Amino acid sequence: MVFNNTEEAEEVVIKENQWSYHYTNTTAAGKKKFFRCNKAKARGKQCDAGIYLLFESTNDKVVLFRTTSDHTHDDIQEKPSRIPTEVKKIIQELFELKLKPKAIIEVLHERGIALPSIHQLNNFLRTIKSTKLGPTSISLGEIEQWCLESSQSIPESDDTPFVASYQIIYDDENENEDIDDGDINENKFRFFITTKRLLQIASRSKKIHADATYKLLWQGFPVLIVGTTDLDRHFHLFGMAVCSNEATQDFRFIFRALQEGLQKLNLEEINPDFLITDGADAIRNAFQDVFGEKPMVMCWAHMRRKVVKKIESMVEKSKQEDLVNDIESLQLAQNERIFMKASKLFVKKWSKTELNFIEYFQNEWLTIHNAWYEGVGHFTPSTNNALEATNNVIKKENTLRERLPVSRFKVLAFEIVEKWSKCYERGLKQYNYKQTISLELWTSGYQWVKSNKSILSTECDNLVQYYIPAGNETKITNGEIDVVKKMKWYSFDQYKKKAFNIWSVTLPVDKLKWVEGVCNCPAFFKKFMCKHVVGMAIRLNYCKPPPAAKNIKIGEKRRRGRPAKSKKALLMQ
Repeated sequence: MVFNNTEEAEEVVIKENQWSYHYTNTTAAGKKKFFRCNKAKARGKQCDAGIYLLFESTNDKVVLFRTTSDHTHDDIQEKPSRIPTEVKKIIQELFELKLKPKAIIEVLHERGIALPSIHQLNNFLRTIKSTKLGPTSISLGEIEQWCLESSQSIPESDDTPFVASYQIIYDDENENEDIDDGDINENKFRFFITTKRLLQIASRSKKIHADATYKLLWQGFPVLIVGTTDLDRHFHLFGMAVCSNEATQDFRFIFRALQEGLQKLNLEEINPDFLITDGADAIRNAFQDVFGEKPMVMCWAHMRRKVVKKIESMVEKSKQEDLVNDIESLQLAQNERIFMKASKLFVKKWSKTELNFIEYFQNEWLTIHNAWYEGVGHFTPSTNNALEATNNVIKKENTLRERLPVSRFKVLAFEIVEKWSKCYERGLKQYNYKQTISLELWTSGYQWVKSNKSILSTECDNLVQYYIPAGNETKITNGEIDVVKKMKWYSFDQYKKKAFNIWSVTLPVDKLKWVEGVCNCPAFFKKFMCKHVVGMAIRLNYCKPPPAAKNIKIGEKRRRGRPAKSKKALLMQ
């Protein structure tokens, strides 16, 4: 169809009432103006039918061309622009279960539900987060108002979180006794979140674990974690603090906040015997300021990593393994006297060949931080691994390794603390005041008794001390005991050979209190119970092992899992 001018051609297109402008293309024959079928949406698959106007380059005529294809707009399946309400409810449930977008898509696919696009899903998840956690931005004044509202009254429920203490410092204010040169003209905030149940656990604790963890807030602020471990070496959270820094003032704040929370509940203030942490001076100085001069255990895992890294850079490769092995043997020292003597022998041995490393080691690990050996204290962990594992759980299960703004993390922190607190009410977690003796330990203790080792003993002050040969030895002499007691070793190699030849098990005279017994073997220091204590209790008829402990042949280890149940009568076992 040919037209004399543009107006006539476009008028015909408009009258047909089924075409919309699509795009224009310039060719050698002239300019082509394409129109699409307006029964199909502009975005998405188009109808096969179409027309275009050719404005010839040689004259003023306009030619109308049509495609030979029929209209297919009725056959085009439109993808819904919105997620159905029923699907939204399912997605919200999966989001509450801490599933990530890809995992949500997989679950919907397995259930045979029409899948939204990943763009639609992400938009909906953003809406959920915004509704649940609030806006992404927050001012210092808003943090102060939130802290004020969350700390005005203590909840009646033992598991409802609240802000036990907070500090908001504006850049035009001073921090009084806490002021530091680096804090001048800076906005700072600190708040500590806990529950009544968690504070009740804190009031009965004698050990404190403290550390700061990062990669939770995209502003880069640290989250301070404080808690304790029970006699099963399980970590128990006291609460968490969000601070704008990780300085001495911040850790001093969290320790004082802990005491303030106990005072508000009229509970006995915590008086810890030990602090277990890494080498951070900020934690140690703050702990000393609040609780006074107390032993501070240097985390062996942190210490070993730092020392190994130093050895790799300072010591010849051929000597590295022997040096690390000697440091590990030194770490097994059972008390301060042994550690001091063994340290001198260690320095004497290695100063001849590795003087630079020994100078570093003496200054850093024998002077400044020297409480990293096992015998620092009985029933005291030598590592901060329990707290580190908790940090990992927070990132893996609660934040899904996503960094949140402070405005949203404070809401999530309440959820985390409440979840931890309710674990005790639901029986998922408990604070153990006595060691739990596993079936594996009963079995190894029973097998140790069957080895019929000779034992020497002495009694003093309602305690009996038993001397037991270590390893495969079955007999000991008073002379060998004298070597261990008087530390008669004159080189570090003699220390490694003789200091661990004999174990000393101390049990109360009262047989009902045998669980309170102690041993100086490495297994006891690490797990607070060992086969020697259990075996001596069995040998002295202080207790009886469960029948399942006797099912394993002497010399064999128990396999993982529960023991097999007995078969029915008259059937061969």
